[in-house]
Amino acid sequence: MVLPLILLSLFTSLSLSAEFTAALSPNQTLTDAAGGTLVSADESFELGFFSPPNSGNRYVGIWFKQVSLQTPIWVANKDNPVTDASGVLTISPTGNIIITSNQTNLIWSSNSTMLSASPVLQLLDTGNLVVVNSNTGSYLWQSFDHPCDTLVPGMKLGWDISKNQEWYLTSWNSLQDPSTGDYTYKVDPRGLPQLVLRRGSTISYRSGPWDGVRFGGSPPLTPMIENTVFRPNFVYNTTFVYYSFVNIEDTIISRFVVNQTGLIEHLTWNQGSGEWVDIATLQVDSCDTYDLCGPYAICNINEIPICHCMDGFVPKVPVEWNRLDWSGGCVAKTELNCSVAVGFRRFSRLKLPDTSYFLVNRKEISRVDCEEACLKNCSCMGFAQTDISGCVVWSGELLDMREYHEGGQDLYVRLTASELEGSNKTKRRALIASVMVISEILALGLICWCVIRKRRRITAQRRAQRPETASQQVQENNRSTAEEDLELPLFDLATISTATNIFSYENKIGEGGFGPVYKGQLSSGQEVAVKRLAKTSGQGVKEFKNEVIFIVKLQHRNLVRLLGCCIQEEERMLIYEYMQKRSLELHIFRLIQVWNLWREGKELEILDSALEFDDSLSETQMLRCINVGLLCGQNDSELRPAMSTVICMLRNESIVLPEPKEPGFYPGSASAGIGPVSVNELTCTTLSAR
Repeated sequence: MVLPLILLSLFTSLSLSAEFTAALSPNQTLTDAAGGTLVSADESFELGFFSPPNSGNRYVGIWFKQVSLQTPIWVANKDNPVTDASGVLTISPTGNIIITSNQTNLIWSSNSTMLSASPVLQLLDTGNLVVVNSNTGSYLWQSFDHPCDTLVPGMKLGWDISKNQEWYLTSWNSLQDPSTGDYTYKVDPRGLPQLVLRRGSTISYRSGPWDGVRFGGSPPLTPMIENTVFRPNFVYNTTFVYYSFVNIEDTIISRFVVNQTGLIEHLTWNQGSGEWVDIATLQVDSCDTYDLCGPYAICNINEIPICHCMDGFVPKVPVEWNRLDWSGGCVAKTELNCSVAVGFRRFSRLKLPDTSYFLVNRKEISRVDCEEACLKNCSCMGFAQTDISGCVVWSGELLDMREYHEGGQDLYVRLTASELEGSNKTKRRALIASVMVISEILALGLICWCVIRKRRRITAQRRAQRPETASQQVQENNRSTAEEDLELPLFDLATISTATNIFSYENKIGEGGFGPVYKGQLSSGQEVAVKRLAKTSGQGVKEFKNEVIFIVKLQHRNLVRLLGCCIQEEERMLIYEYMQKRSLELHIFRLIQVWNLWREGKELEILDSALEFDDSLSETQMLRCINVGLLCGQNDSELRPAMSTVICMLRNESIVLPEPKEPGFYPGSASAGIGPVSVNELTCTTLSAR
């Protein structure tokens, strides 16, 4: 009786134990009926039999032990379930993992080709189930080499090129059925590597090529402000091409999954709410649908319609295109062949075309050399440069491109010379934006043009109403000349002097190359800013009149309103509406702010915030516009380009722009010396009706 009891006790300890710690030996079994599980040493993961929601089938899987909602990351017998609780998991003496039912029916086997005389089945802290040679410590088999629908830290998605081994994800068939589903998510290693989602054999989504930092040129975490959960990693060399990730903190639980509908998500477990939170979805919008717009067309989710032909191309079937059926794509306006002159047009911020036809040159070559290589091949339709490959060229149709608001890469597309000479949408947008930027800069250093003949009649009436001495007549003639053609209210010197407390220092709010600016208050109670030109400003009556004409002509939301001027004795003053927070100073002297930012290498801070939403301009184009604007505002008028030259500079990017010199009245320049302002003499002026 003693021996049977001993044997029964031993069997119970080996077969009916509810939980094994980390490892299982060949003389041990894990049974479903006993609720046996295998737990990793740090209790992060657990292996055992489970049933999906609303299913009676039993599977052997691995799940997060610390997650209250059972979430399998790997399933062994996903295509062949056990239909009852008779399942048993064992490891053979040679190292094969075996699942049986009713002690006889083989359900699943690891079919390991590397056999060992001393194997141990072990669940690691990473969630990797491995068969280990207990003598050498080498792995004979591991679950990480056979992913299902989920990627966790430490797993790889890609290729071991040296062994021709692939790691890829396959979706479940449904939430209740973990069997092989319709979707696979793989790394396409041809040319530049990219991630491709297929439904059966049909591509439904692709990430775009790896550019050394991210896939496709657009961050995969578009919905997130900042990724504080995980850090992506991509290995690309002669041995490996794979994607993986690590959690930023050890306490984080996250997973990357392809679900049963083909949606690719990265989720993290929220312990407080007891649910999985989606922190990144790769398919963000309709433009992520593979080849939605057809060949030679670009998808931009911010445009209506979202598909448009590339510049130099037109819809292949216009009738269908107008009905929003873009599948036919676009064709070149002028047919390409080796007998016509061709060149390349640059398209910026793009998800580069499908890599099926990539030819990669890993050498460090220039853009010019890359262009020449493409020109030598009549089938080459475009090229790009990337940090990890140097020169990349395409043959055949350009497919599945989208335009990003930021990020992306430059693509150079082959077109006939006649098409390149014509204007295109991007250049028109660039020209419009350039004119806006240049106008803004010039307007801030100049004042506007206005012609009024009414002042001549008013001046004549004043002369008729009062006797004049010879000296007064000379002064009035000078003033009449200055007032000629200025359709603005005129303020007399006494009014402005009173308003500014006789130009007191306390009322001074700024000073620039043209002279000081004072805050004042008119008798009506209106606050004004008075710009009092210095004698050393170099402005005479003619220059002052031109300045006024300019500012009256130009009405812009970014410029304060000019209320009038004062031209009396030797005084030349402009009266503006007063704006808080030194706005007048900022506007009048903004050209010098622009120049300083240019010298400090902070050119892009010049741009209006509205341009952030104009996705038609690249950073290079914006910098070119600013450069041209500064050339137009140079102190030496001989150096300023004519408008015809400006247009050529903006339309032809091959023209090398000179470095701009300092702007007019820049502090420290010959014209910027600030000396005594005009005389502070008060006179009485007879008022007359206007």
